[in-house]
Amino acid sequence: MTKVIDFSKDLNIVEYGPGDGVFSDRLLQDMTQNSKISIFEIAESFCKLLKEKYKNEPRVTIYDISACQIRKFFEKESVDYIISSLPLAFIEPHIVGEILDKSRQVLKTTGKYIQYQYFLQNKKQIKSYFPKTDYKFTLFNFPPAFVYICHK
Repeated sequence: MTKVIDFSKDLNIVEYGPGDGVFSDRLLQDMTQNSKISIFEIAESFCKLLKEKYKNEPRVTIYDISACQIRKFFEKESVDYIISSLPLAFIEPHIVGEILDKSRQVLKTTGKYIQYQYFLQNKKQIKSYFPKTDYKFTLFNFPPAFVYICHK
């Protein structure tokens, strides 16, 4: 998930659906001290856990609202990377479209949307918002998963 990220510079990263923060921990480990990560998580239990876990981490901001609300907090072309673990296959297609559209809006011209999925069933919809998309399959995850690397 994070191999395509250039951690050598200060970054503005957004993460959707981090759960207990496995990817967040890795991002924090690799990113500069001036980088920022903004987390969107709607599950109350995970929000509580994340707020406690990162209470002393000034690089982290947690939003306990839907990724659909990203435009309320970010200007157009202000985000370097969006990392998403949202289960798109289980979200209504019009909501997925809204998330992808707003994500594309906030990404910088050189930005990337990185989506972690167990299935390829959203491939067509993702490609409609991000025509230049690479797909990788990782066996190192359990269960194995697909990683979409979407270029703006």
